[in-house]
Amino acid sequence: MHRRVAQTVAAVLPQTYGWGSQRDTPQVINDGLFEPDHPTRLNQRAATLDSDDSASPYTANTGIAQWRRMDSHGESILTGLSDGEHDHRMRRSPESLRHGVSLGSVAEEDNAEEATAYDPPYGAEANDDELEWELGQHGLYLGSYTRLRALYIYVPLTAVLTFVIVALLPGWMWPIKAFPSHYPPSLPSPIPELILCSAMFSLAHFLRFPFYSASSHLLRPDIACLLSTFLGVLVVNFLRLMSLVILEVRHNMDYPTPTWQDPSFHTIWWLSLNVAEVATALAQDFQNISLYRDVMVPRGREQEFLERLKQPPAEPVLETNGYPYDWREPTTTPPQEPTYDLHDVEDQPTREEYGNAAALSSQVDNNFDVLMDVKAREELEDVYGVPVIKIPVFITCLQRFNSIILSLGLNLLLCAAFLQSTLSVPSSDIRIIPTDVFSHSPFLVTFPIVLVIHTSLASLYTPMVLPRIGVHTAAYVGVLVSLMCFFAGLAVWGALS
Repeated sequence: MHRRVAQTVAAVLPQTYGWGSQRDTPQVINDGLFEPDHPTRLNQRAATLDSDDSASPYTANTGIAQWRRMDSHGESILTGLSDGEHDHRMRRSPESLRHGVSLGSVAEEDNAEEATAYDPPYGAEANDDELEWELGQHGLYLGSYTRLRALYIYVPLTAVLTFVIVALLPGWMWPIKAFPSHYPPSLPSPIPELILCSAMFSLAHFLRFPFYSASSHLLRPDIACLLSTFLGVLVVNFLRLMSLVILEVRHNMDYPTPTWQDPSFHTIWWLSLNVAEVATALAQDFQNISLYRDVMVPRGREQEFLERLKQPPAEPVLETNGYPYDWREPTTTPPQEPTYDLHDVEDQPTREEYGNAAALSSQVDNNFDVLMDVKAREELEDVYGVPVIKIPVFITCLQRFNSIILSLGLNLLLCAAFLQSTLSVPSSDIRIIPTDVFSHSPFLVTFPIVLVIHTSLASLYTPMVLPRIGVHTAAYVGVLVSLMCFFAGLAVWGALS
């Protein structure tokens, strides 16, 4: 039945749309529609079309191309595309790649050859996906570690470029007249601000581990993760306010209210540039990709590694650095400890026995290190939802940009509200500064908002949220929120007017 339908359509469509050989339309309609139950005539008609199409290569290619466009749902939109664009648009879906099944090549009954003939070729993409899937079954990843490490150079470059632009921005956009420094000549500004903010971040970063340990003993893992995140955010913002008290920012202000014309604006700006946070994130990025150094297969050597994996256990499979894959499948039996007779108990060990013991110890240490790397990779993939090497470098650069801009925006908002309250005024200045300019309302409103924003963005990178939304979504949301906080912080200081 399916063969008859296919032959009927193949006989009718070329004549209806002017494909293939030129025939009269009424004759085709009589042959193909009014007498569909005559297989002899249909076979003759198909043979005639085949002979005509084979005689003209251009016509044959056109007919096949038009048939491919009309064969499946939605392919008619590809009319007018070139062959390269058509092959690019007709790639398989991620779900079909995951299961290794092509929906386009499914054939019914005995029409497998005919259906396969009209399927678009997948080309090198399909082979790469199959090779990558097969390598993944053995814990390997397709790609060059050297190239990946070279691409990650853009991450510190992006962080340094962002830091330099942000550091020079106040002098360009909001210059103020020279004012006497309150620091000793040996430590001019902004050295005290940068040292203090780095010390505060180090303290907050160190306290995250006790917070999580205490929360995990009392609550479920998911709730404990959220609670420890909130406690860490609370400590970070509290230490930011304490930095203002340590540097006596309120005492050295020339204006009663926060404004960009006051020297305190530049002081808080430098306090917001957390160098230690950016440096820690960069170190973690390179440490994460280094875990995949020994399990990445360079392109062009996939078949070589697959052949090695198929070798019998007597021949060990070596990694790129020469270490065997003993942690996946033991290839050799470990050397047995030598047994001694009672008469040889007091004999000294021979050189060969020393060599066997050293080899066994080296193999155990190597296997232990490999297992630790496997565990670390699994923990990272549980947090991110995907292998770290699959995250585009652009997303990692975006995360470093977000951390700098978000820290600056939230600190400007929080410090402006804090400096408007009497909590920031020293006891010696209470009688000097008029009390009618102070109010607790901005601080009582701003502090909870800052906590909610900071906690929400930090929660996006927890193991219970990040695998569900993806790293891309978290990075893009972070960009929007960071820019909003940045311009809001400039607005409360009057820097946008």
